[in-house]
Amino acid sequence: MKDYLHNICELIALIVAIIYYPHLKKSFMKWFLPFLAFIFIGELIASYKYYHDRSWLNIYIYYLIGMAESVFYGYIFYQLNSRRSYKKKILYFIAISTIAYFIGLFFFATGYTYFILTLIISGFFLSLIALGYTYTKFVDDDETLMITESGFWIAVGVSIFFSGISIVLALHDFIVRNNLILFGVKLYNLVPRVLCIILYASISIAIILCKKKNKISS
Repeated sequence: MKDYLHNICELIALIVAIIYYPHLKKSFMKWFLPFLAFIFIGELIASYKYYHDRSWLNIYIYYLIGMAESVFYGYIFYQLNSRRSYKKKILYFIAISTIAYFIGLFFFATGYTYFILTLIISGFFLSLIALGYTYTKFVDDDETLMITESGFWIAVGVSIFFSGISIVLALHDFIVRNNLILFGVKLYNLVPRVLCIILYASISIAIILCKKKNKISS
């Protein structure tokens, strides 16, 4: 069960998106439903293939997931941010990250080295984008309580998840070499599982808050 923890977290967030979809469909938040469905199905197939036949198909799935995450979260923060200069930086990130994943998908799909490097770099910049949004929101809007905003929770989940993933992957060889284990699980396996809980819990909170906000404004 613990090996499928991330799939369970994704499924719970997907169920929340389905339940609250009527309150999301008139905003850009409506895209969370197809995005979460894609992530859940893709990760579930990848998990099954890995634990049952170690399929080479996994690397292609992960490239597509990485590309989808860069485009989707980039789009979300593009919609959330009001600063034109910041929006332009997000568009640059989406374009470069997408091209990088495409190159890996077609030319480096025989191993994980290029994919991991791309994920580390794109994850680092996604974290910066999320933190940048939080900072600009704090500076530009001093009247709204941040924790009541969907964007804040999305930023919290994305920044913590992708910064943590980037750090763990960057230290992968060090963790393996020193056999770093916590609660009987290797650190590079444990950290992503914990981070998944934070990411999808934050997304679920953001969806629920979006519903409440739309209900109040209607």
